[in-house]
Amino acid sequence: MPGLTEMKSEMLNWKKLVATATIITVAVAAVWIYLVTSYESDLGTSNVVVIDSTLSVSNDMTDNQLLQLSFDDDAEDLLWSSLEISLVIDGKSNTCSFGSQSNSNQTSSKIETNLGADGATFTTIIDATDDEEFTYFELAEQLEGNDSNYWMKFSSTDVFLSNGVNWTFVENVGFSEINEISGLELSSNVDDRLEWYTYDMSVHRVNPNDGVYVFESNDSWYKLKFLSYYNSDDDSRYPTIQIAALNGTIFPALANPDVVVPSPCIIVTQDSDLLSWNADETISLVENGINLCNSECKIVVNVEFETIPVEIGDSEVNI
Repeated sequence: MPGLTEMKSEMLNWKKLVATATIITVAVAAVWIYLVTSYESDLGTSNVVVIDSTLSVSNDMTDNQLLQLSFDDDAEDLLWSSLEISLVIDGKSNTCSFGSQSNSNQTSSKIETNLGADGATFTTIIDATDDEEFTYFELAEQLEGNDSNYWMKFSSTDVFLSNGVNWTFVENVGFSEINEISGLELSSNVDDRLEWYTYDMSVHRVNPNDGVYVFESNDSWYKLKFLSYYNSDDDSRYPTIQIAALNGTIFPALANPDVVVPSPCIIVTQDSDLLSWNADETISLVENGINLCNSECKIVVNVEFETIPVEIGDSEVNI
């Protein structure tokens, strides 16, 4: 039989093993928690917006230049389709675009549409929080549909297409790179769900696959890019998608006053290329037939790129 000394030694070794295992477990858990809580999205930009009010005018006219915006050094070009610019004046938000903005009085539903600064591309958020019932999306109208009128249906991570929708996925391309349909081979299979994402086990995040979907139905063509599975509060089950028409398709949502209305503030640029806000480009924000700033006013500037706020040197200006 082992002596008392040997038994004490074995017990001490066992306690050391348990303590070591506990320390390793806590350390691994701490690293994992850090990775999850410190996760940063690939969306957005490091650009910094600079505001210039030296040429601003505030009177009772309705076509005054309000502000000029540019980027600080070391900036990148930003697609207008992914940009949203708004001015908060007297507590009211006013979108600036090349013509139209989303109607802020849209009926509350599980579909939230936001028209980009280009006036042609929607960034649409789908409430897919119900894992037992689908949210139906009428893509062309940018409205909530039903089980007999939809292009796509969502529930949690599940996305299915309606009968009659033909589709393809073009891998590893940017949204702006898909401008024509020649050479595309479409599938009519809508029985299987779209495999639109991968799951990152290390941080427990759903990440959209890199690429662009092209959909066709009744000779109407659209391109879509999944941006995120999360809303601005980082809540999951809110797939966020960029959507624009292709091949000369008339986008019905753009003609629906319940969905879009004229912007009270327009973007003016000297650049003939309206694809991007270039890194060295200065833009002007001008009243569009509405007197937004009469006499003196305080303006708070908000800019988002790919749904992520862009840093602004000094976002509050008095003119």
